[in-house]
Amino acid sequence: MFKSKWSIASAAMLIGTAMSALGGQAYADSFSAPLVQCTAVTSPAALTNCAGTQDPLRNGGVTIDDQGDVTIIVNGAATDTTYAVSLVSNDGTQTTSIGNLTTGPRGNGALRKDAFFKFGTVGAGNVVLTSGAGPNNEEFVTGVSVSANGLESARDFDPSLVRCTDVTAPGTLSNCGSDSLSSGRVDVENTDGAMSIHISGARPNTTYNAIFRGPSGASVTLGSVGPTNKAGNATQVFSNAFASGTIASGEVVLQSGGTDEFVSGFKVKQHFVRPDVAVSNLVACGEVSNPSGLTCGTDPLDAGDYQVNAAGAIIVNLKGAAPTTNYEVWFRPLDNSGDVDTGIAVPTDKNGNAHVGPKPYFTANSVDSGTLVIKQKGSNQPDEFVAGFKTR
Repeated sequence: MFKSKWSIASAAMLIGTAMSALGGQAYADSFSAPLVQCTAVTSPAALTNCAGTQDPLRNGGVTIDDQGDVTIIVNGAATDTTYAVSLVSNDGTQTTSIGNLTTGPRGNGALRKDAFFKFGTVGAGNVVLTSGAGPNNEEFVTGVSVSANGLESARDFDPSLVRCTDVTAPGTLSNCGSDSLSSGRVDVENTDGAMSIHISGARPNTTYNAIFRGPSGASVTLGSVGPTNKAGNATQVFSNAFASGTIASGEVVLQSGGTDEFVSGFKVKQHFVRPDVAVSNLVACGEVSNPSGLTCGTDPLDAGDYQVNAAGAIIVNLKGAAPTTNYEVWFRPLDNSGDVDTGIAVPTDKNGNAHVGPKPYFTANSVDSGTLVIKQKGSNQPDEFVAGFKTR
């Protein structure tokens, strides 16, 4: 279903862009990271639970925002394949299942779960995509990907920093300190491996040791962050944190005296806000001048629109259409694979007006690209009203 404030046409463009975009956008308390092939990871150490035959992956990424929404995208993975998606603690001992992601004929797929992690959740670990049964079935994991040629090849590794002692998902952590932290963030640049770490509201006048710890327990030292000022704030930039071509998986940890104080993760601190509906104007097909040559009916229309709400239900409004006429809503996929009858009837009154819905149609946790078309009821009817806009 659409989860966007844009029109359905814009939503289709957005979905296409999201499926191919490599960059990530950072938000406070969120987690954003590329997906990398399990067998490609070499830092701090190779992973041991990889599938024996590794599926391909052109690119992919994961975002968990501060409302608990989870978005996972893969491009160029195995075709027509279902992957189980989980949040796994960095040591591999605790797991939270998120759902299943299924790819299409080109190996592309997406999974969206709104408000999956509830208000107050603090999480840390890696998102893992697995295929098949058994212990050694990991295909893709979140991590750090550094371009080998200085050109952007994946999104940045861009998680929040959270207090180790606050982590509850997928489970609690051990060896945690008690230092305060208002906010924190890590950013590892894909193009050159440079890293910045910022902390705010930590313990004043304190220097933290930053490490990158892998699932095996192996770690590499990144350097020192601080000393913090009297407000507990510090920012440190490491220009050569990760070498060119590095593929890594794990978590950034800030320690004090050998105790873990802050770890890379996410915090759900915003209540879920139901997204705005997707909306488009309707115009009479016969009035469309761009593109030309459409096969249209001749019914009039003074004004009209449709909406797809956050639950996937459809709402249609018509004004000044043909009086006392039975119309029906069709879904036209973006790939022109053929119109699909939604079964939603739109009967007009004696003035040619109608208001129908919300009527359920699109399923939960789906991403649909296309447009809605209104036709007269019956088989092989031409388009009467289509998504569009008028300029004057």
